[in-house]
Amino acid sequence: MTITCSKWEKLVEKAEREGNKEKALEFREKLVECIVYTAQELIARGRSRNLDETEELLKYGEDVGNKLGINELLFHINLLRKRIEEKRARRRPKETEVKQ
Repeated sequence: MTITCSKWEKLVEKAEREGNKEKALEFREKLVECIVYTAQELIARGRSRNLDETEELLKYGEDVGNKLGINELLFHINLLRKRIEEKRARRRPKETEVKQ
């Protein structure tokens, strides 16, 4: 998933190097969409494996958001992390019941 989204990061950097602010902004939006929508999809699947993968994607998103100064992405990442915590918290009682 990260590989798919990283293509947008490369395009942002290229557009910025070339001084094309319009394209850089367009690619930043695509990067945010890629990370946020991919994470939402993984959270919706809800398996532990998917949530772990989502956390890796969000870590990448946080790194790239800080590097490129995309505050909107950092905002969404915080919201998505809360959704992961909520999903795991709801699951914990079920997991302990199964173990007993």
